[in-house]
Amino acid sequence: MRKERKMKGFTLVELLIVLLILGILIGLAVPRYLAALDKSKETTFCANVRNVLSAVESWRMENATTAYPSDVVLTSTIINSATYFSQPPINPYTGTILEVTPTNVVTTTEKGQFGYTAVDSTYEIKTVPDCGLK
Repeated sequence: MRKERKMKGFTLVELLIVLLILGILIGLAVPRYLAALDKSKETTFCANVRNVLSAVESWRMENATTAYPSDVVLTSTIINSATYFSQPPINPYTGTILEVTPTNVVTTTEKGQFGYTAVDSTYEIKTVPDCGLK
């Protein structure tokens, strides 16, 4: 009489099939995750720039002026001030406080750039990525 042995565990083929399925799922999920991560950074960046522009308008009303602040005043008096922000706006691309540069210095190669130039009662803004602000 022959005793039947119960097989316990998984065969190598079964394990390889599971690993193949997991690999396919990861291959589909990672690109979507990275695209969503990039989109969230862009949305956060544009929201922070809009908040800065709202603070600029508040600064103009408080100072009763039609002139817009220079980039130096924007950085020191508005962005880094507790008057307009409970904490300074962060650039999600760099992880640092949003830096203001003159618009003629902004390039199209690096994301997270906020170009601002003020001339009396007008200003020019350039952002990378483009936030649709004028």
